[in-house]
Amino acid sequence: MTPEEKAELNQLFDAIPELGLPYHFREDVSDIFDTAQNRQEASTRLQALREEMAGEADLLEFFELYDRWRDGILAYFDRGETSAAVEGLNTKARVITRRSYGLKNADSLWRRLVLDVNRARGIARRTVADMHALARGIQAKFAGYYT
Repeated sequence: MTPEEKAELNQLFDAIPELGLPYHFREDVSDIFDTAQNRQEASTRLQALREEMAGEADLLEFFELYDRWRDGILAYFDRGETSAAVEGLNTKARVITRRSYGLKNADSLWRRLVLDVNRARGIARRTVADMHALARGIQAKFAGYYT
C-alpha cells in the first residue's frame, strides 16, 4: 500500500473501529496461506492466531469451520492446490439452475440448452463466414502476384 492508502485506511479505522479486527484478521490469515512452507507451520501459525484472537466471539465461526475441515484446509500446504476448478463448476451449475427456474421437466431444460447452443453456433458461424470472406478477398487481391 502507498502511504496515502495507509493513511486513508487508518482514517477509516478511526471512524469505524469495528473494521480493524476483521481487516487485520484477514491480512493475518492471508499471510499464513501465502508464506507458510508446510502443513505443520501453517497449523502452528493458525493455532497462534486462534490464541491471539481468543476473546473475539465474531471469529469463533471461522475457527469452528477450520476445526471441521482442518485436514482439507491444511492439504493446501502439501501441494499448493485449491478447489478453484470445482468451485467454478459449482458456479456454472448454479447459473444453469437459476436459468432453468420455472421449467417443469428435463425435456424443457434440454430444449432451452439446445436453443442457447444453436444461437451461439449461429453467431460463431457468421463470424467464421466473415473471416472466410475476408480471406478470399485478400487472396483475390494478391492472386496475380503468385503462381
